[in-house]
Amino acid sequence: MSIRIAFFDIDGTLSAPYYPVNGVLQAGMTDEQWLDFCQNYREDAYRFCKPVLPVIRYAQSLSEQGTELYVISTSQSEAEDISKHRFIKRCCPGLFREVLTVRTDGEKTARILEIAAANDIKPSECELVEDTYSLVLDAIGKGIKGTHVAQIVCDL
Repeated sequence: MSIRIAFFDIDGTLSAPYYPVNGVLQAGMTDEQWLDFCQNYREDAYRFCKPVLPVIRYAQSLSEQGTELYVISTSQSEAEDISKHRFIKRCCPGLFREVLTVRTDGEKTARILEIAAANDIKPSECELVEDTYSLVLDAIGKGIKGTHVAQIVCDL
């Protein structure tokens, strides 16, 4: 069965997270550092992130097959939402239909199922591309194709 709609996470999936902390670019930070970083950079928080090119190419190949593409990402604030939109617009303009944000990871599969139902699409015709194994497994448990970023980056 073909995939009609695919959803891609941003952090660690579409983006390699690089952030300047104390003058040094680092991949990741504590929750406290993240909150402080977002306070300082606001809508520009993803300015230093780099696209994960194998994942972008995978999305492009799905799009060429007629799959409708969405971004779905967990975000803690409106400023973070805006920053994620800017990142997607910068790294892959026109590739994704919409950037969706949820406030908790647990909302991702529910949102996917909601969109699928609204468009008369079966869960098995949806895919979630994600870097968090528990979310991939949650998607699979709900009938959605779950793809871990390592499967794409390592060409498994």
